[in-house]
Amino acid sequence: MKLAIWSYLAPAHVGVSKAAASFADIHCVVRAPKGDGYGTIMLAMFERLGVMPPLSFCAMSEATLAGAAANLPAVLREIDARVKPAMIVVTRSATASVLQEPLDGEIAMMSPGDVNAEIFMASTHPMRDNEISAFAKTTHEIVAHYARDVARTERPSVNIIGPSLLGFHDKANIESLRKTLAELGVDINAVVPMGATPDDLRTIGGAWVNIPTAHELAMPTVQYLKTRFGTPYIDELPYGEAGTTRFLRELCGHCEIPQERIVKASRASNLLWYSRTVDAHALSSKRVAVFGAPTAVAGIARVLHDELDMEVEFVGTYALDYGDWLRARVADITTNVLVSDDYRVVAAEIDRTRPDIMFGSQMERHSASGFGVPCAVVSPPSHILNFPLGYAPFMGYDGANHIGDLVNQTQVLGLEHHLIETFGPRGQGRFAEAAPEPEAVPEEARVPVMVGGVAVEELRWDAAAEKLLSRVPFFVRKKARTNIEKYAKERNIMLIDETVMLRAREHVGG
Repeated sequence: MKLAIWSYLAPAHVGVSKAAASFADIHCVVRAPKGDGYGTIMLAMFERLGVMPPLSFCAMSEATLAGAAANLPAVLREIDARVKPAMIVVTRSATASVLQEPLDGEIAMMSPGDVNAEIFMASTHPMRDNEISAFAKTTHEIVAHYARDVARTERPSVNIIGPSLLGFHDKANIESLRKTLAELGVDINAVVPMGATPDDLRTIGGAWVNIPTAHELAMPTVQYLKTRFGTPYIDELPYGEAGTTRFLRELCGHCEIPQERIVKASRASNLLWYSRTVDAHALSSKRVAVFGAPTAVAGIARVLHDELDMEVEFVGTYALDYGDWLRARVADITTNVLVSDDYRVVAAEIDRTRPDIMFGSQMERHSASGFGVPCAVVSPPSHILNFPLGYAPFMGYDGANHIGDLVNQTQVLGLEHHLIETFGPRGQGRFAEAAPEPEAVPEEARVPVMVGGVAVEELRWDAAAEKLLSRVPFFVRKKARTNIEKYAKERNIMLIDETVMLRAREHVGG
């Protein structure tokens, strides 16, 4: 059944492809059926590369399925001659692994000098690994393959570990961090894997500090660099104005930089200033939920709770191995932590809690829309719309501004004022006269009251209540109906009339 539903994470070969193809002068070859070749299309469309991406597919033909030998050696020779990469990373899809082809044996049988590039067989398992674990392992293996013992750089420098092609706003995040680091006089030694060459990896041990932008993607590499070179890493997440300041304080401690310089770097952020204004009061105590990749969830939830004074209903992640890590990160924010890779479970929690705003992946955007809950996409899995043409980081001080704008643009504006309009005399609300008379609600459309999963009695609206509800502006009417019904069900009220609606209004503070 798992294969028949939506999945948050792609198979392992996608993670290997994202990692290997993000390095410079490294090419990735995936042994897979033709239908698994969507990676090249995603790179070309989402990243708008303008050139063929460094990713090729050694397609399985009908002859291969009938038992004929694979054509991998020929593909490797062709790529070596055409692209001339320093390394070719080879992996296979889960479908291809069923044939149990001895790809490493075929590579070993190639004649010396057949190709000039190094051939590197990724060690990830097509079935046991997923997109996250495969990405993390492949990045670590390639870094470990090239890393050499070098002296520490003269000026303070960092490695940024985790950004990649097809990463969520990674290009903008790197630019945001680069601007802030430049203000502090800190150089970037390497960005891994995005754009890192084999020469960059040979000197990766010279950095003073490592910065993981996504713990789930970077930690195997970061831990390796700490073990081999003794390089510390920053544990604080650079999300929001306060979070970025804490992140920079930790960095300054490792780089022996006076923390007074942070003040200059922070001038680009307006989030904390905005949070103290009258306009931001509408955000205070709004109920929100955050679900997605663990690092993004931990960072965004902290900003919403600490800097915008919002109430976090629940947080969660589909990265099952990072459930405990996330719980520790948000322990002071909420105890309701959902760890599941089943979108139906997440949708049920959204339905149960009905937050004012949902922050999640494209999966939550689809689910939340069915419940009338607005949703901001802050995490992969994403859509081409989440690869903006402009500059929209989530990290650093510029990212703090973007998060603030995203919250403002996603919330239902003026909801408190519309609640007053809803229950006022007809004609007072801006949309009241334009609202059509309510149609009769068919019996089969009425929502049963559920007790222990059993329908015990119907919840009904009388005609006066339906007419009063029709005065609600159309874009919040569904939300108002849901809140009123929730109020009634919690009090075992089976008939919603004008009196119940007025009590519901008072309950929500309208």
